[in-house]
Amino acid sequence: MTKNNRGVVIKVRLTAEEKDLLKEQSERTGRSMSDIVRSAWKKMKIVELPPADFSETVVQLRRIGSDLGQLTRTANAGEVNIPEIRKTLSEISALDRKLTKILSGGGL
Repeated sequence: MTKNNRGVVIKVRLTAEEKDLLKEQSERTGRSMSDIVRSAWKKMKIVELPPADFSETVVQLRRIGSDLGQLTRTANAGEVNIPEIRKTLSEISALDRKLTKILSGGGL
């Protein structure tokens, strides 16, 4: 897109200090303030927010971690609860599938 095709205007709020710094950079470099802002925006790494249910998944993961800690203490005490271990492993497996789908861009 050439400079002449730029007809869309957006408003950006800055503090007085930020505006002064931008104007100073513009004067020092001979570039317009708009050009400096566009250049900075293009170089920014944009990080998308996780899906809405992601925090719920993290809570589930923490709960499972707590369960594993309890199971480990029980096993170290010589009392093994196989059904509870199988249940926890099943929950971990389901959560692993859910997180893999999220991280591959598939959402929940």
